[in-house]
Amino acid sequence: MRVGIDVGPITRVRTGVGNYCYYLLKHLVEIAEDCEMVGFASGTGPIDLAELRGKIRARSIRIPTRILYKSWSWFRFPQIETLIGAVDVYHATNYFLPPVKRARRVVTIHDLAFLAIPERCSPKIVGPFSRYIHRFAQDADAILAYSQSTKDDIVKFLAAAAEKVVVAPMAVDENFRPVSRDRAVEVLKRRFDIEPPFLLFVSTLEPRKNVPTLLRAFHRLAKDIPHRLVLVGSVGWKADEIFETIARLHLENRIVRLGFVPHLELPVFYGAADAFVFPTCYEGFGLPLLEALACGCPVVTAANSSVPEVCGDAAQYVDAMDDEGLASAVRRVLEDEGLRAKMVASGHAHAAKFSWKTCARSTLDLYRSLAQC
Repeated sequence: MRVGIDVGPITRVRTGVGNYCYYLLKHLVEIAEDCEMVGFASGTGPIDLAELRGKIRARSIRIPTRILYKSWSWFRFPQIETLIGAVDVYHATNYFLPPVKRARRVVTIHDLAFLAIPERCSPKIVGPFSRYIHRFAQDADAILAYSQSTKDDIVKFLAAAAEKVVVAPMAVDENFRPVSRDRAVEVLKRRFDIEPPFLLFVSTLEPRKNVPTLLRAFHRLAKDIPHRLVLVGSVGWKADEIFETIARLHLENRIVRLGFVPHLELPVFYGAADAFVFPTCYEGFGLPLLEALACGCPVVTAANSSVPEVCGDAAQYVDAMDDEGLASAVRRVLEDEGLRAKMVASGHAHAAKFSWKTCARSTLDLYRSLAQC
């Protein structure tokens, strides 16, 4: 069996989709001995497959991705086999489904935030994604989702048949495990000039992540606790409200903004933080939540979308927009040592249920079933 797979999101600066593609592919090549994997990427930026060298061949074309997508959408050209040769199955790992000659097609739909809460998503995403995603969902031979919540949204918003959607949850890399607090503190001091105590947030700074509510909750707590709030993540669309809220609440001296931090450097942050606070409005999965649980960091988050699937009974849940409730939940976690210990133990147990090998196995089984059709 020969499988084509979109590796475009696997760059040196990997975030959610890039990490999904990388870890899925890493484990696919380990278990699919009878399967030849052929990567494809477009765009002017370099992909980073160095760690998979010798295990996968890849074709990269220096055409801006937006131009290629337009050609695929308007002219149904070029067909994917023209670019990478004949394949039995092609996996579109990042929403956009290419035209094919004979290959069966799988598309991963990471989430449908642009349909569920379009007001909190960039117009650059809402416009093109909303325009084409219904057609892609109908044209694909199968759809992959991270969570049952996303599967339900795919059926609801895209009118896809439920049996066409396969749920294959993500997981965390084996490096995401508890780090001794002393070592975590030492590394953070040396490399980032950060010392505890602090609360932690990890994700792109954008409206969907609901950072202003987090800031208002932190403001309610700030006079009673010595903690700072560490924000890890790149600046995304419409982040001005975040910075305006920091200034309006006079929190400049209590907020640490680090920008993007490489994925495998995050365990020391989770290891030194007193709590991971994540009042998101919508997640297709929410990988930072699982990372925090796996590293033994207590989680306070919002009870919506896929979050309860990812965290189980290991987190403290609040309404996403209730800053007073969020502040109360964080205070309870900081003050109740028994609760913290219970959350840490529950977090380890729950995170252990997720496995990249299981995700890869489910995905490979899907490829094989399609190739035999």
